[in-house]
Amino acid sequence: MRSQATIAISGTGEDGPFYGAPDWLIEIRSPNQSTLDLQNKILHCLSNGTQLAWLIDLARQQIWVWQGDDLPIVFAGEDFLPSLGILPELTVNALMAMTRRQ
Repeated sequence: MRSQATIAISGTGEDGPFYGAPDWLIEIRSPNQSTLDLQNKILHCLSNGTQLAWLIDLARQQIWVWQGDDLPIVFAGEDFLPSLGILPELTVNALMAMTRRQ
């Protein structure tokens, strides 16, 4: 049986508000973004139904992962990242390498 996830795609291609909580939230921290602000956004989504959240920190080469009500776990290097079963196994290093591709 295949897992299903909600993916938010704007029909107009424009940015705008997303209504409801995504199953899986992925945030990429920019150098000028506050980690605390991003964590608050993640906690808000988790409290409204999000099952899994990643906060990708490219500068530190780490990914903070929240699942359900658990405290976040920091993944790095060859750690395998949890997913909702819709991606093959992925390590932090592999994901970071994808961000460097041009």
